[in-house]
Amino acid sequence: MKCEREIEMNKILLDSTISYDKEGIYKQELEKDTVININNSNIKLYLLTKESIKIIININSEVEIYNFTTTNLDLTLNLLKNAKVKFYQMTITDKRIKNIITATHQYQETISNLICNGISYGNGNLSFIVNGIIKKGNINSICNQTSRIINIDGGKSLIEPNLFIDEYDSLANHSAYTGPFDEKTLFYLESKGIKEEEAFKLLLKGLFKKETLPKDYEEIIDQILIKALRR
Repeated sequence: MKCEREIEMNKILLDSTISYDKEGIYKQELEKDTVININNSNIKLYLLTKESIKIIININSEVEIYNFTTTNLDLTLNLLKNAKVKFYQMTITDKRIKNIITATHQYQETISNLICNGISYGNGNLSFIVNGIIKKGNINSICNQTSRIINIDGGKSLIEPNLFIDEYDSLANHSAYTGPFDEKTLFYLESKGIKEEEAFKLLLKGLFKKETLPKDYEEIIDQILIKALRR
């Protein structure tokens, strides 16, 4: 017992550890700091984070991860051997919050694609701090970031796309946008007979629903979007 306690004291996160070792679709609500280990390919992981927490995800395979939150978040993806990850962050808020998303490439030939989409409305002030790290020696690694926050009804936002690349034989890209929807896009939808308010709602929903989501997961997002769309 003494040895176990000593090990726990050295952990960054002490609350819980979850491991996914079999292929499949998993849904998990997180309310406390958590370490997640993913050791099998063909896994889709859907997370709902309900508190201001820290999450560390250790990845040894090819996976897709979806996380939805309305609060602060500090999430780190550790890309270990054979790791290829598509990570989707979805945040809606009318409060001042910060999401820190970090992908650390710790092996050669690892791939991270980080897609972070958010909506800041009302008194919201949403920040995305997106970090990509490729350590020296991890050749043929790829780190991509795409971040977008839509401001509505006075909402504010900030995106910091950071790339810390110590290996020349690697590839890293980022793009970021904050602000309202493009007026040209709205005009195009209206030219097709869609009313302005409906066009706006379609674009907001499309921001989060580019991928197929589980029904109950999608319903939670819809409930928050309804609140945000009261304009």
